[in-house]
Amino acid sequence: MLWRALLIAGGVVGGLGSGCQVERGSGSFEEQVLPDAGEVDVGPGEDVGLGDGAGAGTLGGTWLQAHRASSCVLGQEQVSMGYYLVRIEEDGELLREQRRLCALDLSPVAGLRPLVPPAVIATIQSPEIDRGFVTRPTPGGAYTSATEVGLWGLELEDPVGDAIPSDPQDPRVVDADADGEPGVSLEIAGSGCRRYMGQRQIVRYFGQLTHANLIEGGSATHTHAEVYGASASLCQISPPVEPNDAFSVFKMARIDGLGGALNLDADADGELTCEEAAPYFEALLAMREPERDHCRR
Repeated sequence: MLWRALLIAGGVVGGLGSGCQVERGSGSFEEQVLPDAGEVDVGPGEDVGLGDGAGAGTLGGTWLQAHRASSCVLGQEQVSMGYYLVRIEEDGELLREQRRLCALDLSPVAGLRPLVPPAVIATIQSPEIDRGFVTRPTPGGAYTSATEVGLWGLELEDPVGDAIPSDPQDPRVVDADADGEPGVSLEIAGSGCRRYMGQRQIVRYFGQLTHANLIEGGSATHTHAEVYGASASLCQISPPVEPNDAFSVFKMARIDGLGGALNLDADADGELTCEEAAPYFEALLAMREPERDHCRR
């Protein structure tokens, strides 16, 4: 997607998805027709880095996004680091975006670190809500993403307006990761217990093109989670989580070779994968340690 996800020892705030979309498997967009941006070399070029290149005159194509989000839990900062593939179709100034979460890491709170299994990441649903826009696809142009709505273990008729069910027997609560428990199951490192929950996160990203193939900015996030059970009482606890958007940042770099950009399609099959992009995750934006002062009021 920051895709942002925030999962705490007793509570989880995770994210993803978008009017940009986080989907299982491949997307359903029709083939894009982009302006001629010159020859596209396959695979990473020795002299081309993330964000390099003169630009393609469009945002249409495939981008790697890193979202480092901040929240406050029990007066402590928790940092989440999410990496996404973002496919964009451009229609004038409007953008249709599809996000796929590749990886998610979270810092500990009170000595406990939440872990999001790959089986959970693969099930996050994000229905399309609206469009993003860009004022111009060149350096200095302003960018606003579509509304990202990420649903974890939930199927809601109105993804934004419906209340999240509190009853695990509610049919809108689904065993998304197929482990026999309601919602999705998260692990707490070192605790030996698992937490069963549903969650909705709403995110908007906003920033500008700092280079022709690089977008940088911040985000605003709202997350609501419901706990449906746990394998031990430690994982049942759900302290309040506050967004700390002043310290949340994201970066997006084109990785499909258009406009002189880095091309990570190593096997030249026309489809970029999380595995192909993974070696460049931290080069785009790395995880950081929580800061004590960031949650002081």
